[in-house]
Amino acid sequence: MLSIMAVLAQHLFSGVEDRVEAAASYMRRNVLVLSIAGLFLATAYVLAIIAGSVALSERYGTVPALSWLAGAFLIAALVAIGILSFLNRRERRLRRIRLRQTQTRRDLMALATAAVTRKPLVSTGLALALGLLLSPSSKSRRRRKDDD
Repeated sequence: MLSIMAVLAQHLFSGVEDRVEAAASYMRRNVLVLSIAGLFLATAYVLAIIAGSVALSERYGTVPALSWLAGAFLIAALVAIGILSFLNRRERRLRRIRLRQTQTRRDLMALATAAVTRKPLVSTGLALALGLLLSPSSKSRRRRKDDD
């Protein structure tokens, strides 16, 4: 009985750990890309101000170069924001898939828990089978599957 509870607890905690790790990587990526985009936007703003001040002092020459440079930084920032938007959309889709898988695991664990009270020997075998079936596969096993 105790081993069944240990297997169920292991699956519960491994699911929580996976979600926390995914959320942390999601936030790190967002902070990094938004920092880069913010840097590009700040650079574009500073270059636009410099271009305006140079335009007042000199009508021609440096202004077109600074304006094109500010425009290039603005476009780079918009591209970075677009990439972040794409990655966030993809992450949401993958998160929905993982949530469905987690719900399926939870339903199977509830079924196993209900069976524990009725037939202890059968439920022990079921818990071991579920433990092997639902255990997170290691990266090396995943690589071997991909290589086949």
